[in-house]
Amino acid sequence: MHPILSAIVYFLLINVILWPLQYISAKAYARSINFDADVTFGEDEIIIKHNNKEAIETKDWNWIQKIEIRKERIWLTLTQARPFGISIPLSKLSKSDIDLFRRKMK
Repeated sequence: MHPILSAIVYFLLINVILWPLQYISAKAYARSINFDADVTFGEDEIIIKHNNKEAIETKDWNWIQKIEIRKERIWLTLTQARPFGISIPLSKLSKSDIDLFRRKMK
């Protein structure tokens, strides 16, 4: 076989093996994270009340790098050294909460 064609075939075969492993690993990691806090989103700040530490953190909206509103969920990507995301079902939010996230998207 031609070397370039051979390299493409090997690349595709390796990806067929690695993509499912990466997906399974990400799902396992997501299940292992135990987020033990209540988060309140206000107009000017975000308050995080940790349940097991009796600690309260206050963040501004710069803490959130990206907001995506999809059909069933709002996805928040946080600005941290290790990327972290929060997924909130739309069914658990009021209309005013959804409007707050829409305003902060812009």
